[in-house]
Amino acid sequence: MSQPRTCGTCAKPVAHKRAFYCFDCQPGEVCTPSPCRRCGSEFDYYSAGLCAQCHSGAPRQPRSCRDCLACGTIRQTTGLCKDCARWRSLHPTVGLCRSCGDERHIGRGGVCRLCWRQSADFHRDRPVETRPYQPVDVIAANREGQQLFFTGMAKRHEPRRSRRPPGPPTHPAGAGRQLSLFDVPAATWASRHGFPEPPTTARSAALEAAVVDHAHRHGWGPKPIKRARRAVRILAGRQRGPGQLILATDVVELAKLGFGARPVLAVLEEAGLLEDDRVPTMVNWFERQTAGLPPTMARELGIWLDVQLHGRTVPPRSRPRSVITIRVRANWALPTLRSWAAAGHMTLREISRADVIAALPPSGNPRATLGHALRSIFTILRANKVVFTNPTARIAVGAVERREPLPVDVETLRQLLGSTDPACAAIASLVAFHGLRPVELRQLQLIDVRDGRLHLAHRSIPLAAGARLRLTTWLDHRQSRWPTTPNPHLLIHRSTAAGLGPVGIHWVGRTLGMAPSLLRTDRILDEANATGGDVRRLSDLFGMSVKSAIRYAAVLDHPDLRD
Repeated sequence: MSQPRTCGTCAKPVAHKRAFYCFDCQPGEVCTPSPCRRCGSEFDYYSAGLCAQCHSGAPRQPRSCRDCLACGTIRQTTGLCKDCARWRSLHPTVGLCRSCGDERHIGRGGVCRLCWRQSADFHRDRPVETRPYQPVDVIAANREGQQLFFTGMAKRHEPRRSRRPPGPPTHPAGAGRQLSLFDVPAATWASRHGFPEPPTTARSAALEAAVVDHAHRHGWGPKPIKRARRAVRILAGRQRGPGQLILATDVVELAKLGFGARPVLAVLEEAGLLEDDRVPTMVNWFERQTAGLPPTMARELGIWLDVQLHGRTVPPRSRPRSVITIRVRANWALPTLRSWAAAGHMTLREISRADVIAALPPSGNPRATLGHALRSIFTILRANKVVFTNPTARIAVGAVERREPLPVDVETLRQLLGSTDPACAAIASLVAFHGLRPVELRQLQLIDVRDGRLHLAHRSIPLAAGARLRLTTWLDHRQSRWPTTPNPHLLIHRSTAAGLGPVGIHWVGRTLGMAPSLLRTDRILDEANATGGDVRRLSDLFGMSVKSAIRYAAVLDHPDLRD
């Protein structure tokens, strides 16, 4: 269809090909143009019986699609966008949409393309984890209204990338480039997961450099380095102020997100940027145990705990006790303290000598353990002027009776020495052949095993053939499992391989499957039987006191062993 002539009076096209004027400028009576002979529209008449939308010579002005109402439709033949034209070819059925109620081409489910497009956008905006399990509800997606869009902006699948190597650039090196309107920062892992970015890049860069340096010196792999760098970047973004130290509790909270707290704590402590504000585990345990006591009594016991943990530097002076000693004494005394609280005593100042005597068992280890625990509590409280008198003074409670040393079953010992776990076999051989203590096992280093001997703090022991064989197997396994570990200790595991510290006190017993002291007792009893109870030899060989050696030698005089 050719371009129509323009009106002789105005710039509009003529009414039809034989006319010289448009409908508005035609002389005589005012004539109303007839509807479009193609689409039936009564508006925007152009020429030759067609509207501006249907006439091919009309200006290509963007309009709205007749089906989906998308803005920017410029096709002159049908008034549809390309997607709606394809929708009509795929879905020729015309009917009422069950969502909006308009008569249009409906597809699967009885909905038009506009409602289907709205539901598709609604599905895409939902969280990823809910998509495979919740079907799309078209009615619910269109209940609050419909969001119009531009033509050709529907999301399509990206074309498959070619596996061919990239060719030369299509633009020459000297060609101009398109400048960006806004400087959009690149998305990082922290920003994608809702963590704030560090206020200054210098702070986070220094922390990441400290992580890399610490990792290279301690033989970390690429994955631990990546996790630690992310962790310190998150901590730098959550820092409360410039120049402030990072709290240890913030590092521990990252463990809930899958980050290891121990490596990050080691890096920050080495860099001098850590403030340890964690409450000791012993304090939390003691607060749980004394929760049911009266507030005054619990506060007095808190003073005893503080002196036991940190000691006292002013007269009367006291040295700090180990956590195990504190826990044992607390477990001995707590049942009696609870009974006093149930009897109506609100404070330890109300406890008299008669109350202590009535609470003590008549004899044996129960009397000795309870007496020592109560004496420790009241002695410290009297020294700190919390109680007026010490009700445990001059009360004989006796000494704790030590158990008789007993041997270990031979079959159990054979299973430990023949274990397929190299660590278990090595620990069993060191204890069963040489009677090492658990603390000596934990502190044993690689340089202590040399020249066929075991060099301890105060003695040197020739290694037995069985112990030497099992130690060689363990060292081969240690080298193949952790080839880059800088830990100098002989016994390590997955956590200590990335540091310099010894294994935990409970790891030795869990690996062995029993208390190491039982194997040590069995070894000392065997030596005492072989030497006829030579106290000097037992003391030199196993590094024990004379009093302990006499205890093992006295077993030979037991009535069951005299024959």
